[in-house]
Amino acid sequence: MSAVPTPQASAVPGRARGFLSGAREIEDAEVGVRGALPPWLRGTLLLNGPALWELPGGRLEHWFDGYAMWHALRIDGTGVRYRSRFCASESYRRSVAAGAPVYGEFGTANPAGLIARLTSPKVTDNPAVVMSRHGERWLSVTETPSLTYFDPRTLQTLERLDLGRREEPMHLMSAHGFTLPDGSYLNVATALGAKCEMKLFRLAPGSVHPQVIGRMRMPKSGYTHGFGLAPGHALVWETALRAQPLAFRFGAKSYADNFRWDPEGGSVVHAVALDTGGVRSWRIPPMMAFHATQAWADGGDLVLEIAIYDDGVVFDDLRLERRRAGLPMRSRMRHVRYRLRDGRRDAEPEPIAGAAIELQQVHPERIGRGRARVCWGAGNGERGELFDCTHRVDLDSGAVTTWRRAGATHLEPLFVARPGGTADDDGVLLVPTLADSDETTVVGVLDARTMDCVAELRAPQIVPFGFHAAFSAA
Repeated sequence: MSAVPTPQASAVPGRARGFLSGAREIEDAEVGVRGALPPWLRGTLLLNGPALWELPGGRLEHWFDGYAMWHALRIDGTGVRYRSRFCASESYRRSVAAGAPVYGEFGTANPAGLIARLTSPKVTDNPAVVMSRHGERWLSVTETPSLTYFDPRTLQTLERLDLGRREEPMHLMSAHGFTLPDGSYLNVATALGAKCEMKLFRLAPGSVHPQVIGRMRMPKSGYTHGFGLAPGHALVWETALRAQPLAFRFGAKSYADNFRWDPEGGSVVHAVALDTGGVRSWRIPPMMAFHATQAWADGGDLVLEIAIYDDGVVFDDLRLERRRAGLPMRSRMRHVRYRLRDGRRDAEPEPIAGAAIELQQVHPERIGRGRARVCWGAGNGERGELFDCTHRVDLDSGAVTTWRRAGATHLEPLFVARPGGTADDDGVLLVPTLADSDETTVVGVLDARTMDCVAELRAPQIVPFGFHAAFSAA
């Protein structure tokens, strides 16, 4: 292959520089602070996301594809310090050594030849999406059944746990697992075949053997990026983007290209009882979704709040070429509430008043325990700008309060609760942003109730746009 240069910042407009390779590994650097941080805010803001798309002999094609880099902003009484490090995944190490991508990724085709795909199929372990706790340990994942453990202080890659075992096949996995009160890791995996099977599983602290709690079978599984957690139940949705199992297992297409929009089959929400594994299911109109806002029990009903799309165009909207060019988003998300009544076959959908949001957040203590009355998320601009503001939505009244840095992309607003606080919005939001005129990434620190920006953290470099963050109070 010919050499593939990294696009220069001068060739990429303003805020779209967040989609460029070039972030450096930094061992320790000071973070500039403007304004006053709340005195109770102590801990580490962890950011994760793609940071390298170009290698000398080839490139990756989709925003989701870049090799993962972790970033840590440690906040204490003396100030804020920054560290960054690439995850030493097998995908990253082998590809860097080869000078070209070795594995297929979300939007990049599998470069392996036919014989290699048939005799020794391999999938990426590039964990560029979500970070979670498992017991006292931290792990990072993508949408394959591979858990990569790391040290949240040093950002050192520790070891990888492959859950795709033959005795309990798992080929795909949701990126958004949950940490249960006892430290167990709860997630949904999919086994592909003539009939597909989605499996809700629990991984106890210290265990390497997942325990399957409940099973859902269907002809072709839907794309699954996340699910909801209500008291006593996991709410698992099937999108109308349906997997093509044989192509997935042995073909050369990218991960995303192995799904096909199939609205005729509609979509489904399954409620899996965490104690018995019993499954109840409701039909819903065809949709695509990444993230749940929350789920809860309302008397005998279960309720799911979720951001949905009416087609699968969002995958193409997020291709790297379109994002570096700053092209408008053609896909539009909608914030919807589904009421799941026992004994009914169809869910009762209703729009949620307020703003349409993605990368939704609620108070973490409400997840799986009750209902939050407030949520936050990133909103798209009127002309299709990707994530140009941060919204606070009152889920009862629909009232919206918006924070916007002029000319900036806003990423996930991570809610950090004030110790001892009880209200749904008693805390701060930590919002990574990059404006057209910024020299480095700016993390806005917002009062989560008023949406006033009380401080800014200025990182020592542009942190490439990622998806999700976490906060470690240790």
